[in-house]
This record gives sequence, C-alpha cells and structure tokens, in this order.
Amino acid sequence: MILLSHKTLLEDIQNVKKQGFTVDFLFKDDMIYDRKTNKGYGKRDCVLIEYCRHEGLSDPSDASILFLIACFDGVKGCLSSNYGVHADLDLMQFALSLRSQDHENKSHV
Repeated sequence: MILLSHKTLLEDIQNVKKQGFTVDFLFKDDMIYDRKTNKGYGKRDCVLIEYCRHEGLSDPSDASILFLIACFDGVKGCLSSNYGVHADLDLMQFALSLRSQDHENKSHV
C-alpha cells in the first residue's frame, strides 16, 4: 500500500512523487493526459495501481480522491478529483474501470 488515508491529499502526492509517480494527469474526453507533455492514454494503456479518499481537515464533506496510475510506456502518475457531490463522474468511472483490466495490462507495465 503506497497511499495513506490518514495523510492529507498533498502529503500523499508528495510521498508518491518520491516513489516514482511523478506525472500529474489531467482527465479529458475519456482519456488521461500528462499535463507537461500532453501525451494521452486510454483505458487500454494503463493500470490503476491504488486509490485513496481524503476528507478535508476542517470540513469532512470537502473530500477528494487520488488515483495512482501506471502506463504501458513506464509513465507513472497521479490523477485526483473531488469526491462526493462535486465528483467528476466520468473521471471516476474511467479510473475505476482501469482496475478491471489489471491482469490484462500487468505484462505491459
């Protein structure tokens, strides 16, 4: 387990960057993109490694979720979203659907 739910979102992001999850992903049009290079990845290109939900320190309804994703070309990074009422449902569906492809893609990651 890489992520620690008792840490804040920012603390978890700092921790995973030290462990090689250095890319910040952006979700758009049912794909994720490396924010720096703009390289895109579809569902078949990556695997969901782990995810963790974080609650706001002062407001538990201020929740977020952090996904750790590894891609077939060795790129590893983070994708985050609001959680709960303000969640991006398309992003959530995309990220969670990667989990079902874990066995299929393990040989590529």
